[in-house]
Amino acid sequence: MKMNDTNVFLSVKSYMVWLILLLFYFILGVQSSTINALFHALLFTGSQYLVFTINDRYLIPTFYETNKRRFYNDNFIIITTISLVITSTIYIAHHFSQDYRIPRPQNFFFPFIVQMILCGIAFWVSTSKYLLKKEEKTKIEIEELKREKVESELRFLKTQINPHFLFNALNNIYSMAYSGDQTAPEKIAILSDMLRYVLYDCESNSISLDKEIDYISNYIEFQQLKTESKQNIRFDFSRADQSYQVAPMLLVPFVENAFKHSSIEKDPEGFVDIELYHQDNMLVFIVRNSIPQGVLSLIKSGREKGIGIENVRHRLNLIYNKKYFLLITKNEKEHCITLTLTK
Repeated sequence: MKMNDTNVFLSVKSYMVWLILLLFYFILGVQSSTINALFHALLFTGSQYLVFTINDRYLIPTFYETNKRRFYNDNFIIITTISLVITSTIYIAHHFSQDYRIPRPQNFFFPFIVQMILCGIAFWVSTSKYLLKKEEKTKIEIEELKREKVESELRFLKTQINPHFLFNALNNIYSMAYSGDQTAPEKIAILSDMLRYVLYDCESNSISLDKEIDYISNYIEFQQLKTESKQNIRFDFSRADQSYQVAPMLLVPFVENAFKHSSIEKDPEGFVDIELYHQDNMLVFIVRNSIPQGVLSLIKSGREKGIGIENVRHRLNLIYNKKYFLLITKNEKEHCITLTLTK
């Protein structure tokens, strides 16, 4: 429930309580006359409303909220006593003006015992109202702080991921320029698209899947420049809904990691196999890569770490919470990740 909704709810309940209390006093005194009953109802309800308002507008902000509980309790007793004295005086004066007799004790004390109890209830209700509003406000502030913390963490994680892309892309351009490759201008244009994606598109919380696919395709194109084993690289996204919204930079680190561990530019039997498709309202992303001899032991020992994988795992927890499944398996010849995202 939002703060505004809570305020409206409390206001409606408050009006209903005062109306019921007014009717209660009216019914209590209606046996004498309607005018007297209305007078008593307005007198007693008005005094309790005054106690309620003083507590809500003055005592709570001045004493209760500042942890001056002793002053709060003292003022509660003083205000309740003053309210009872004033109400008693008006009640006796009105009664005496009607029949010139002091009311009988049983007719006098019962309303004021009720009045004393209800004054205490008025204090309790106004204090409870304050505590409820304060709790609701605290919850909203905590949620806001959590949201700001998540956004801050996501921005930080993006800045950690971005340099990996830039480093690999610039390395490839450098190799091309050094060897005098005539297709260098075309690759520079592709790099420009990649940088645009990293610097601008990734500012959004989500992007369409086709942009992530384009980036992966461009990245693969750069990787293919480093090896003659182009037939050992496959990227199949024919069954993917390219309008699907995903967090930017989410899939690429897994592809980077696959090329890093496969050593495909050195190993003729190395491979990278990537599948991206939709199935039963789920986005499935599978990346398989070969593992050269000696690399598996480094991975198991923790000396060979995946590029940005821990960052991606953290982002998945922050963005998708329980709406994702990530499985990483490996054996002596193959490393495989399977990522499933649900809408």
